[in-house]
Amino acid sequence: MNAQHSTFPGQGIRPRIWERVQLARPGNVRFDSRLIGYIRGMSLLVTQPVREGLRMDFLEGEPLEVRMFTGSEIHVFETHVLQVCIAPVHYLHLAYPEQMRIQPLRRTPWVDVRIPATLVLADATRVPALLENLSENGARLGANFDMKEEGFLISFAGRIDEMNREIQLPARLVRRRQQKDGMHEYSVSFGEVEEVERLWLKCLVLRHMLENGNEK
Repeated sequence: MNAQHSTFPGQGIRPRIWERVQLARPGNVRFDSRLIGYIRGMSLLVTQPVREGLRMDFLEGEPLEVRMFTGSEIHVFETHVLQVCIAPVHYLHLAYPEQMRIQPLRRTPWVDVRIPATLVLADATRVPALLENLSENGARLGANFDMKEEGFLISFAGRIDEMNREIQLPARLVRRRQQKDGMHEYSVSFGEVEEVERLWLKCLVLRHMLENGNEK
């Protein structure tokens, strides 16, 4: 899909305080942050990212790419660090963007993932697998197992920030392919999924999309 262009924050868009944003350095090194506020035409204020308990250092003048998710679109713009502040909290002043790209999301976007999973067969046999591609409606996965059954369960840990939930989804085999290394690749569609599981799955897909920018 082709990206549109607009000025920040975009017509009809009102970024909320403490909304999640993502900062990316050249080379696609990404950090999670939060929006503190913005002064139109002057600057954006975001929290200084922390990873594994350590505050990430930034330099004044350092170029960054910022990604924001609005629910139906991803907004991306280039900026740079104006000032690194430590009081009353650690935060960054970012240059106000002159322009941003708006990437519409597909109705059911797919994202690349690498999530360990377990296939639960009808006789309760459990087979290790790896989710490689995920959407709200289906997935692609790899397993060192020659699947004969058309229907089974896929179980995996759906981690979103500090929250973790064991997700079990009924799946139906759509397509299979044996790879050169002997592994088997399967494309599956999900059956009737409970509302809570579907909401969690949607959030998980959007989370990976925001992190990696890899919607299919």
